[in-house]
This record gives sequence, structure tokens and C-alpha cells, in this order.
Amino acid sequence: MKNSATPETSGLPGVDVKVYPVKEPDKLLAYASANIGGCFAVNNIRIYNSEKGPFVAMPSRKGQDGQYHDICCPTTKEMREALHGAILGAYQKEMERPSVRGTLKEAAGASKETENRPAPAKAAKRTADKEAR
Repeated sequence: MKNSATPETSGLPGVDVKVYPVKEPDKLLAYASANIGGCFAVNNIRIYNSEKGPFVAMPSRKGQDGQYHDICCPTTKEMREALHGAILGAYQKEMERPSVRGTLKEAAGASKETENRPAPAKAAKRTADKEAR
């Protein structure tokens, strides 16, 4: 889903956000992409669930020191708030869509159902054929 946030009085560039929910959310809820001012795109933004609620994690890379370091990040408090607000707002709107909630619940139910289902007879026969060779 695409969401647009344009800070009117702050002089900050507008932010367009696309959110991609994960099929089986646990700690990771979704990925997001942000287009800032129509001239800078940030991909691989992650939205995680925490004890305090969802939070935004900018793209990062693990350094030689074992710590994760942001690849890109807002340089002012105002831009950070505008970017994070736009991303979390787009995520909330995406979760409010009935088709998304239903799809995520169906996917979670289908994966649990698949785990409990016995293997098809053909798969068992193929395994037996491979062992015979």
C-alpha cells in the first residue's frame, strides 16, 4: 500500500511510503520503502513489534565489531519523526484493510494446517524409491 505524508509547515520534504506485510508476523511485522521528496528512495526499512508497540528500523549492515550500523538515516529529529510517522501510519492503514488481515490470518492458518497434514503417498513412494537405489 502507498501512503503519502507531506509536512506542510516544517519545510521538510514529502514522504511516500509503500508497506509490505510479512505473511507470518512475529517480531518482524512488515518491510517498507520510502520515497523522500521524490528524489531519494530508502528500501529495506523494517517494522518490528516490541513491548512498547511497533517501531521502525532503518536499513543496516553488521560491522566488523559485530554491531549493526544504519546505512542511511535522517539527520534531524524532525525528519526522523516525519519519516517514522509516515511509515507507521502506512503500516496501520495497511493493517486496517480487510483483505490484508484476512490474507495474513489465512496464511498463518494454512501453514499450521500444512504442518499437521500427513505427507502424500507419492512423496513417501519417491523416498522409498530413492532409498532403494
